[in-house]
Amino acid sequence: MPKTHKSAAYSKSQGNLAYDRLESSIAHMDIQPGAFMTMADLQEEVGLGRTPVLEAIRKLTDDTLLEMQAGIGIRVTPIDLAREKRLLKIRRDLECFVLEMAIENESGLVRNQMHHLIQALNEAESDNDLRRFNELDKRMDQLILEASNEPFVARTLRPLHTIFRRLGFLYQSHLGDKKTINTNILIHIKILNAVLDRDVSSAISANHELMDFMHAMFEPLDRRLEPSFFDVSIKPLNADLY
Repeated sequence: MPKTHKSAAYSKSQGNLAYDRLESSIAHMDIQPGAFMTMADLQEEVGLGRTPVLEAIRKLTDDTLLEMQAGIGIRVTPIDLAREKRLLKIRRDLECFVLEMAIENESGLVRNQMHHLIQALNEAESDNDLRRFNELDKRMDQLILEASNEPFVARTLRPLHTIFRRLGFLYQSHLGDKKTINTNILIHIKILNAVLDRDVSSAISANHELMDFMHAMFEPLDRRLEPSFFDVSIKPLNADLY
């Protein structure tokens, strides 16, 4: 019996690891939107076996980040700007609720981690490292969800966080600059400070500022980037047609 428990715990940790690695590959567009992948491709991507990767695929499919297409393969869900603009409205309201709950419930250990996260974000501002910022952004989302202690909302927000990390990474990689990433970092620090001060009004105000910042990305993304950036299966207009 002890062996079985140990094996189950190991399997679960490997599944979570596979999920984290695939989620990061999607968010950083190492796996392109609209790309078709095989199970072998995904196993190679994360360096793990079939069982944990299958577990991760099921979870990412539930998150609408992957699509299973019978007879074809596994597709990375393309970026749909119209859909994601609608989802941002949902995220805005949910984040306000989560921030209120986090301020009400946060533990001393979570607060300690937030203090260190602010320091890391300040360092990321100096380094201008987009991938580093994305990982810190993910950690901040996890901490606030942990502090809120509401699993139902956490399950809803988790995929939304990845969807917008991917969109932000696309924007910053092609249309942003040092100023835009630093503005984003400063808003995140503002949210964390408000949570640490237990200031609900300031936290919600900073959250609206962050949602407005993300909303402002949609028009330039729509106007200035080729459709192939959102779905790799779409041939670029300037591609060789002959």
